[in-house]
Amino acid sequence: MRKLWVKAWMTLDGVFDADTMDHWWPPADEAAVDFESRIEYITEEYSKGDVYLLGRTTYEMLWPGWSTQTDTLGLILNRMKKCVVSTTLESAPWKESTIIRENVVEEITKLKQQPGKDIIIDGSASLVHSLMGTDLIDEYRFLVVPYIMGRGRRFFPDGTPPTKLRLVSSKMVSAGTLALIYQPEKK
Repeated sequence: MRKLWVKAWMTLDGVFDADTMDHWWPPADEAAVDFESRIEYITEEYSKGDVYLLGRTTYEMLWPGWSTQTDTLGLILNRMKKCVVSTTLESAPWKESTIIRENVVEEITKLKQQPGKDIIIDGSASLVHSLMGTDLIDEYRFLVVPYIMGRGRRFFPDGTPPTKLRLVSSKMVSAGTLALIYQPEKK
């Protein structure tokens, strides 16, 4: 069975929203060598997947820019099958996109049972929260930037169900940015 993992970039205090990203992502003082290291890591991570699972908001934010990219990351994302979980999205114009409107857990379970590479949920915190407790999420992969935003939407807001995680990997990627991989403790 293929793995389903969550990928998100965030500040040290857990802020991940697009409204504040211009303050902290990418790191303003990042050296060229750190930039290359970060891009290499991100490219390697995206290469592990062939299904890109997104919520509506993240999909609408990403597709206009990424759908036209021809660099390495753009090519990887554009070849992936994209599944958008939404009850309101009318169409999904990005190449290889389908909309999951109902029976979300069943549809994702079917995706996991198909042969192929990993399934990557990018950002999409509302989708992630709706899947917590279903045993569908195999890993959380965070790039944590050494910046405290102090305001903004946090990936795990107050009211998130308590979930015990186990650290399986940590690596400094660039300019103090940590790549952390956690797996939920199975009950």
